[in-house]
Amino acid sequence: MGKIAKMPFTILIASVLLFGSASIFKSSGILGNEIRTVEIAIHGAIYLHLFASLLLGIFCRLATKQNLCLALPPTTIFVLLLVILDESIQFFIPSRQFSWLDMQVNVFGVLLGTYFTNAVLWHNSKRKALL
Repeated sequence: MGKIAKMPFTILIASVLLFGSASIFKSSGILGNEIRTVEIAIHGAIYLHLFASLLLGIFCRLATKQNLCLALPPTTIFVLLLVILDESIQFFIPSRQFSWLDMQVNVFGVLLGTYFTNAVLWHNSKRKALL
């Protein structure tokens, strides 16, 4: 793997652990009411999915500049697999509900965060080159 930026990578790992733990806790009934309270406070679980996945996408790009395919770093590929796996597992958990919309929002958020950060970094590098 290419050069890893330590702080963004650390934040990425902490975010994956935080959001993954929330999903596991909700599936197991631990802190389920508290997580639902957060979802209600932001007007729905879909916005929580979007916020979390967007944040993950941003830190995926900031963690490394290396690309594998389609201008996606290995961190983004890994996180995409995690969010798809997390949502897919919910199909088999009686207390949870699989949702294609949640999966689409998760994938969209990770990709949007990564590509938006690509665009900002590219713009900043071009701007610096002109100065």
